[in-house]
Formats: sequence, C-alpha cells, structure tokens
Amino acid sequence: MRFCFYSGYRDVKGGYTTLLLTLIKELKRQKYEVVLFNFSDGLIVSELEREGFGINLIDLDTIKWNEIDQRIFPTDIFIITRFLEVYKNLFEINPRFIYYDINDFICQISDYKFGLRLPFLGKRLVQKLLAKKSLVFMDDTGIFNLKDQFFINIPNPEFLPVPVMLGKENKYIKEHQVEQAILKLTYIGRSVDWKMMPLKKILKDCARIANFYRIYFTILVDNIDNFHRFIDLTSLSNVNGLTINLVENMLPSEINDFLINCSDLHFAMGTAALEAAKLGIPTILVDFSTKEIKDNYQYRWLFESRSFSLGKNLDRVPLKKGAPMETIILKLLNDSSRLDISHRSYNYVAINHSVNKVVNKLVELSKVSEFRIRDARLYIPYYFKSHYIIKKIASLLATEKE
Repeated sequence: MRFCFYSGYRDVKGGYTTLLLTLIKELKRQKYEVVLFNFSDGLIVSELEREGFGINLIDLDTIKWNEIDQRIFPTDIFIITRFLEVYKNLFEINPRFIYYDINDFICQISDYKFGLRLPFLGKRLVQKLLAKKSLVFMDDTGIFNLKDQFFINIPNPEFLPVPVMLGKENKYIKEHQVEQAILKLTYIGRSVDWKMMPLKKILKDCARIANFYRIYFTILVDNIDNFHRFIDLTSLSNVNGLTINLVENMLPSEINDFLINCSDLHFAMGTAALEAAKLGIPTILVDFSTKEIKDNYQYRWLFESRSFSLGKNLDRVPLKKGAPMETIILKLLNDSSRLDISHRSYNYVAINHSVNKVVNKLVELSKVSEFRIRDARLYIPYYFKSHYIIKKIASLLATEKE
C-alpha cells in the first residue's frame, strides 16, 4: 500500500502545505512509500529534499496522463481533501480514496462551476463515503455541517486531527525569555477575508489596552499587499504603546525559530495555532468569520478546545464564553500562570495532535477503506459526460473568437 497525495500548488505557503509536509515526512519515517503529485521546483518538494526525504514525484509539469497506469496502481490509496477533475484520469486504475475533511465546505463536495449547487448529489456521496469507511474529519466542523445541511447524523465519526511534529521538550519554557517591559504577540494567517476579520478584532483590542502595556505585534502573512486590502493600519500607527510589524512569505521550515524568538503569546486558527503550541507558546485559538467580529467576542486558549477543533465559523455558530483581552494579558504577565498555560498548551498538542499518533491512525483507517475513485462517478459533475461536452463547446467557441 502506497500513500498518494496531490497538490496543484507550486509555491503556496499555508496550512494545507504544512499538513502535507507533516504527513509525508512521518509516513516516510515509518517506512511507508509515498507518491506526490506536485512540481519538481515546488515548495513541498524543496522542503522535503532540504530535510533529506526522497520522494516518488509525479511532476505536474511533465505528467502524461495516458501513461499514468505505469505510475499508479489499484493497491495505492489517495488521501484527498477535494474531488478534483484530474482524478478522472485514474478511473481505469481505480485506486482507493479517503476523503479527509479539513475545511468548512464538505456540504459543497458535489458543487459544480457557475455557482451550481447540487446538495442532493453531495448527500449521496457523503453517505457512500461513510458506508465504505472512507470519510474522516479533522474536527467536529464537518459533522456539524452535515447534520445542519444534509440532516446526516454520524454517531461514531472517525477523527484524524491535524498533525504536527512535536519536540521532546517544551522549548518555550527552556529557551524563551519574557521581557516584562514589552509584550511580544504574534499572528499567523493567510491574507484572506475569513482570517483577516479576526485579526482586525485582535488589533482593535490590543489598541485599547496599549496605554497600559507596550505591545510589539508581529503578523506573518502570505501577501502583504492583500493584507492591506483587508486591514488599514493607518488608525493604529499613532496608538501609544502598540508597534505592528508585518512579515511576508516565510518558509514552513523557518516558522519554529520565528515563533520561539518573537512570541510571548500567539493568536491563530488551524495548523498555525498548533505550530506555536507545540513549542509550549501560550496560544489563543482564534475563530474565523467573513464579517466584522462583534465587540463582545472573547478569547479562549487552544487547550480549551473540544473535538480537536481548530477554530469555529462565527458566521454559523454562536459566540462562546471566554475571556477579554485584558484577562489574557494579565495571565501572561503572571509567571506562575504563564508557565501553567505553556505546559497545558504543549501537553494538549502532545495528546491530541502528535504526528506519530495521527499517522498510526491514518494507516489503520487506510487498511479498512473501501471507496474507489469510480464510486464517485455518479456524484461529481466534473466526472459526467455532460461536463466534457460543455468543455468541448467552450473550447470551440474560444477557437472561433480567435
């Protein structure tokens, strides 16, 4: 059994890239064969090679789909987060697939282009995946969405929490020094609306208390130009006691050193929250939203999360009780409290997200998975004959215009 992963991104930094790197490296450590569809000059390949992990690469720049049966076999298993159109090229081989729900969009699993929603197909596909023991969840977000939108109850869901490589010791306690005169805060997140809205709220709260504390806030994003489209720092530039530093496009392999040197307190959702907590850095788990976040929003520590959640969609779920920013900062400034929070953050990740535990679970799930890619033919519009006809017509029309 070989594990196969597909990423059409050449140089995208973010949670999905980090997730693939973490899984692939641990599978290789455990002596499993891995096949990666990506680019020979891509970020994922370069990061793997930098750490000495050889990889069976199928280069998307030179791939010959008509010869794919020489590279992929029926005994292979694909770990996917979306049903991509290119998977139609695997119908003849018919390898097994596990659908790994890592986002908020499982109820759009069968949607088509032009904004066409096809929930009746999506519901049937989910039921098929469940029946064939091939649907796993990173947390309870997808379970909530399936119950809310498809009226599907899953009494015994299979969880595969987002994994991180955990060090043998709490680096924050061993190496980090907190300067009482300056609080160093960090945030990591891509410059997209649902990650920038919570950051706007965080910055607003920091500005409110900056008269009492000197705050140096470092924000790591993938694109600073896009960041400015969502957040205008002009109003914050003259706030006494608050300094904001923007950092762009850091490699995954550089994140650990960045955090241990720059963070007394970290804010993030998803994988970015785990990246700090695995070092023992006190970490606030941030919820996400495409809208302005209400003033009464309160903060919660990562270790207070349930069902492996790495952030809730505030557009769909009600606010939960937490603590205001003032309380969070006061706990951080108390040495005893800060060390306790550090221990609890590190231990939470060790118990729930350690990569060796997650990969062991993935291997066990893969042994019983029965879903094959041809099982998706009736439920994914991109696999319909009508889709190929639409593409042919569109191609002819484009040729005529030329």
